[in-house]
Amino acid sequence: MALVLQAATVLTVDAQDRLLRDADIRIENGAIVAIGQGGTLARPGDEVLDCCRGLVMPGLVNAHTHAATALFRGLAEDLPRAFWAGAYKVPGEERFGPADYALSLRAACAEFLANGVTCIADRLARMDQLGPLIEESGLRAVVGSTLTDGRAGEGWAETERLLERYGTNPSASRVTAGIAPHALDSCSDALLAECARRARQVGARVFIHVAQSAPEVAAIRARGHAGALACLRAAGLTGPDVVAAHAIYLDESEIEGWCRDGTAIAHCPASNLKIEARTIPLHRYAGQVPVGLGTDWTASDNAMDMFWEARLAALVGKMNAGDPTALPVQTMIRMMTVEGARVLGLDHLVGSVETGKRADLIVLDLDRLEMAPPHDHAANIVYSASPRSVRDVLVDGVVRKRGHVLVGAQEAALVAEMRSAGWGETALAP
Repeated sequence: MALVLQAATVLTVDAQDRLLRDADIRIENGAIVAIGQGGTLARPGDEVLDCCRGLVMPGLVNAHTHAATALFRGLAEDLPRAFWAGAYKVPGEERFGPADYALSLRAACAEFLANGVTCIADRLARMDQLGPLIEESGLRAVVGSTLTDGRAGEGWAETERLLERYGTNPSASRVTAGIAPHALDSCSDALLAECARRARQVGARVFIHVAQSAPEVAAIRARGHAGALACLRAAGLTGPDVVAAHAIYLDESEIEGWCRDGTAIAHCPASNLKIEARTIPLHRYAGQVPVGLGTDWTASDNAMDMFWEARLAALVGKMNAGDPTALPVQTMIRMMTVEGARVLGLDHLVGSVETGKRADLIVLDLDRLEMAPPHDHAANIVYSASPRSVRDVLVDGVVRKRGHVLVGAQEAALVAEMRSAGWGETALAP
């Protein structure tokens, strides 16, 4: 039996950025096997999802997040840069235990799916314990366990367990493992080089925070490097199989060198602006290196909203470029979807609506006011859509949200669990 999305408007995000009207999408065994004229692909016994008032597009790809820290939402507001220097800890963090982080992760995965996110790149310590919860949620994911000099032994043990369980081949597993050194200042040159060696040995991507603060850059300069790019090059951590989150403290020569190296960027505009009051010159990288969008963690980006992230990236990006024509709508749509997938090494599987790709799809509700009038569907997605626009969500052909309601995960029940766990203003009062 197949699932057929019937009579849809389809934003394909393929190489030609085609918009199809009145189209059917036939899904078998989690893959898109046919796209044709509306009303032509359903057969007796198939499940049919009526999309005559829906816009189908690829699921959103979140290229950088820390989902288990969703419980930090609202704990660190309007703080100076100096507050974050070093450990990136939030007030009250010590009051949470393993059960809290597990609940936080379950809630975050449900929120991502509700918001139209079908794929995440997630990293944190003890990911070997957290990864199975992401797997159970139904999300597609690349996961990594944080490595630092201070926890290299346990971090490598966790990484080995992730590699053994999930491997690095996204065609074989919906969840795969990556290598996740924390940052240039928390990892020695020797550890960074070991990460590069091990990653290439097993065919894994490397996920690392880079140039996210001035103190980080000062620390690596004290080690003898000219800057963040020089440090990465010395370790062998450049190229499209390395995903650098943030990269907001690079000078002009480093930006030019970065584009020559082709290292991927996970751009997190809301987080960067909230913590550092600065962001990257996105127009310099778009089209030059793989760039995806990320929400980071809720201490620095309270929302898990990729529509908001894309809108902010585009508008601030235009301001930084001094050019209102920079970062056009279709560039941002691709950054939310197929470019984000390219950052994670998944663009051969997801990120566009094409025959042969996995059915990671979302259906936006064209009966919502923010989606009307339909003069330009792509512009509506970038500049007016929101999570409330997301009607249905599929990952690997499995319906995870239907008719604006999560399947198998009740939002109210998760919020009630948070209350029962004592989260909230009273529980965190000194």
